[in-house]
Amino acid sequence: MSDEFQEQREFLRIDHAAQVEFRELKTNKYSNKANIQTKNVSASGILFNTTQIPPALSSIVWIIMDDKMVNVCSEIEEDLVIVKNGILARVVRISEGEPGVSYDVGACFLRRKNMSDAEVQSLTSNQI
Repeated sequence: MSDEFQEQREFLRIDHAAQVEFRELKTNKYSNKANIQTKNVSASGILFNTTQIPPALSSIVWIIMDDKMVNVCSEIEEDLVIVKNGILARVVRISEGEPGVSYDVGACFLRRKNMSDAEVQSLTSNQI
């Protein structure tokens, strides 16, 4: 690694491997649940791995976690859009994980301060 390398990330990432589920918002309703493996989490978002077709770039996903993880995320960032037992996020990165087997997906948590009340209501009322 070069001496000139400088970390560009704004937030510290915490390794967190856990089996969770997600649902993708498609045509005003959420898809069926799919299993994913989290890799790490930060105040800005989450990185997870899936062996299924990944959600589309820029799509909204509902990441369903246990209460403990939702609480940890909400302590790091107070303004998250939390719905039932999960957090809403936007897919910002997709890369090949294990070649031909899986994908790594980066999702940025949605924040209420960046959305109107109508937008939050629209996302949370779509048959979650």
